[in-house]
Amino acid sequence: MKTSIDIKLNFFPLAWFLYFVEPIIEINGEKHKKEWGRHRLELTPGKHLVRIYFSYMGKTECGLNQVEFQVKAGETKNISYYMPPFLFSKGRIKI
Repeated sequence: MKTSIDIKLNFFPLAWFLYFVEPIIEINGEKHKKEWGRHRLELTPGKHLVRIYFSYMGKTECGLNQVEFQVKAGETKNISYYMPPFLFSKGRIKI
């Protein structure tokens, strides 16, 4: 069995400008540029720090929020990230 995280990246639909940016999922310092939607990324068992953000109008870590968690061998953690309509606010993360 694989150890992984299933991440759902979502935003307030009337914030249409976010269709033109790509969120970055950073896991223990390794960056993964992804589209909005659902993504599964493989991990090693242990403790992980996940940071999610995007670049917009010169700000490199817009909507930044992070979560730290443990994952066991064979386990999949589900994470959801939601960016509210206020561009320079923090995105919400739920596990």
